[in-house]
Amino acid sequence: MKNKLKSIIITSISFFLILPIITSASIAFSPDSFLTIPTNNLTFKWFYEFFNQTRWTDALLRSLIMAIVSTILGLTTGLPLAYAMTRLNIPLKDIIHGVIILPLIIPPIIIGIGALPLFYAMRLNGTIIEVVLMHSCLLLPIFYLILKHKIQSINPEIEKVAMGLGAGIFETLWLITLPLLLPAIVISGICGFSISINETMVALFLAGPTNETIATMTWSQLKEAPTPIIVVASIINLMVILICALAIRFLLIKFINNNNHTKRI
Repeated sequence: MKNKLKSIIITSISFFLILPIITSASIAFSPDSFLTIPTNNLTFKWFYEFFNQTRWTDALLRSLIMAIVSTILGLTTGLPLAYAMTRLNIPLKDIIHGVIILPLIIPPIIIGIGALPLFYAMRLNGTIIEVVLMHSCLLLPIFYLILKHKIQSINPEIEKVAMGLGAGIFETLWLITLPLLLPAIVISGICGFSISINETMVALFLAGPTNETIATMTWSQLKEAPTPIIVVASIINLMVILICALAIRFLLIKFINNNNHTKRI
């Protein structure tokens, strides 16, 4: 009886959580030019409209490239920082830790306002580079905290044993530490990619006609001329995130299975 009641409660909660998403997604199939739920006829014209407008498709492709580059840049910065802050004796460690996680504390609107004159002075305004750099700064503390927690859970004696058996520091990091960190790297990468491709507040201050993202276009369209194409953009954006996440998960499982097979041999 308890299990049945628990199943009913979980199903009800899931239904109420999913219902708004389904209702919003149905607007993409509305024949009207307004954000209304379709009642009679369903149409795919807004999907055709999305892919026929180069401004939308360019913004989607640009957002995808920015998210990938920002994630890679944030990971290549956050991983060494997390390892150094965990394993090495660094002076002023608490202060450095506080500086790294500052983007999590400062409101994004303040970061965007502060970054705007900086990029103007660096002559990077209106370029993709400025958005990528800002997204990397926003993602850095997330990568840092996830990876730092994972590194703390790894016994340092494993690395010492590997180096005691003749492995160098880089060989130990590549063959021992990095495979153990791989699940955390993948998880933080998926989280960072999802945040970057959906980030709006900072991009609103930095994005222009040549570097606007799908999130900023959706926001401006929602204010000026809200049509179902906005919902189409959101659905496609979500599908891109899910496809990338599933692909990375598949590659991770395949890598782990191949690695286990190699060890058994």
